[in-house]
Amino acid sequence: MRIAVTAVVAAAALLLATPTVAAAEPAGHTERRIRMLDFNFAGNGFNGGSTGAPVDDTVTKIHEQGAEIIGLNEMCYTQWVALRDRLKAKPGYGGLTEQVVVTNHNIPNCYDAEVNPGGWYVMGLLSKHPSDRVMFGETPYLDLGYHYRQRFRKLVCGDVHVPRAAVVRACVTHTEVPLVIIDEKSFPDDPGITGDPYYGRSINYAQSKLIADTITPMAARMPVALLGDLNELPFLPSLTHFYAKCGGTGVFDEVDGADPRWRGNIRRWHLGTEACPHRQGEWTMGAEGLPDDYDRPYQSNRKIDYIFVDRRHFKVDSRSGWVVSTPYSDHRIVVGDVALRH
Repeated sequence: MRIAVTAVVAAAALLLATPTVAAAEPAGHTERRIRMLDFNFAGNGFNGGSTGAPVDDTVTKIHEQGAEIIGLNEMCYTQWVALRDRLKAKPGYGGLTEQVVVTNHNIPNCYDAEVNPGGWYVMGLLSKHPSDRVMFGETPYLDLGYHYRQRFRKLVCGDVHVPRAAVVRACVTHTEVPLVIIDEKSFPDDPGITGDPYYGRSINYAQSKLIADTITPMAARMPVALLGDLNELPFLPSLTHFYAKCGGTGVFDEVDGADPRWRGNIRRWHLGTEACPHRQGEWTMGAEGLPDDYDRPYQSNRKIDYIFVDRRHFKVDSRSGWVVSTPYSDHRIVVGDVALRH
């Protein structure tokens, strides 16, 4: 059954506890640099369920980047287990912890009689440090609704105990592709969706609002980071819920949003203009040599993968975000290096 926008937002309200507003930042606070990494592994279609070279390459890049908080999307559970175990064998990662959720079942390339008999597709959080799973309602994840094409989008968070710093609530998500991008005009069996003022963008917009409504109050009392494939261009409406700048209503900065390379690099699209230098960033999906043309979303490079950190507890500068290319996914790896105030 489809979930209307109002129902999705209402569900978020039921899951939220009243936040405790943190006191003003004390004088003489210190900072600790913390490294985060996000990657859509594309483990089924692009990698065909392989647990070989794509896993080894990702493990190598995570280790080379020194990532402490790692968000991963679109992995066969067999791939997740292989990556987790190989990363644990790397120096400094022996205490690796995981918070993983199933997003799809019965994926053909994912079956393994012993490791993955259910053909699970998964996403989740890996941490170099101990982490505690955060419970939303009665479940260990928040279901984002709109089970479009049977893609069960989730939000999962873990409280990461960063040494010599505050506990960081790190959340990983993957939202649906906006209908306007894939040129589909309606939801099956949901005629009421046409009453939504954001009709045509409803899946992504509603999911983004639900995520923002869930994690924004948490940022008043503790450091919060959001990593994931948001399937949305930086300047479009869904991400207004996260960005604190350029008309945004959120409390977050994106790790690549302050990069001076994007100043003056204005890109136009039929749904808007990417004119704000704080809501841009290096492309994360596509391939080397493709044009930078958002009017051709599947034939050009585009930024849809993000690391957001709340402005109260983190400091982002022009060197905070970058991407790492890999031949084993149609996404690039996003890395963020930010100062955590404590």
